[in-house]
Amino acid sequence: MAEAFNISWMIEGEKQISRNLLLLASRVKDWTPAFAETAYSLKSIFSKEVFDTEGAAINERWAPLSKAYAYRKAQKYPGKGILEATGRMRNGFMTLYRPDMAAVWNDVQYFKYHQSNQARSSNLPRRVVMKLAQSQREMVVKIFHSYFSSVVNG
Repeated sequence: MAEAFNISWMIEGEKQISRNLLLLASRVKDWTPAFAETAYSLKSIFSKEVFDTEGAAINERWAPLSKAYAYRKAQKYPGKGILEATGRMRNGFMTLYRPDMAAVWNDVQYFKYHQSNQARSSNLPRRVVMKLAQSQREMVVKIFHSYFSSVVNG
């Protein structure tokens, strides 16, 4: 007997992906490998591709630095990109996964101020780092589909 299994990823309170998968409960009980692969893949995308492309990898191109801040930053952190003065934010991503869930987050205190879609009380522009654009959604579905197929087909 088939049983419905719902997989959802949430970022900033917005439902980014939801896929209903039919599975054979007796054959697929532990989704740890799929959740682990997804978590590590997303961590890599958020910490590498998103920073390397200044948001373009997730279709959220970051606002440029103000001229005054760009000048000060070039003096203190030459050659460093947007959101990369010390590298703490790029290297602050963490993962957690279990048989029934995975999480990816950034452990740096000030990350939330750049990611948040809340109203701003300062000139700090929103620079989205974590988002599931279409290519990331397709990647997640492919990982789960491949894992499901490997378990069901032996």
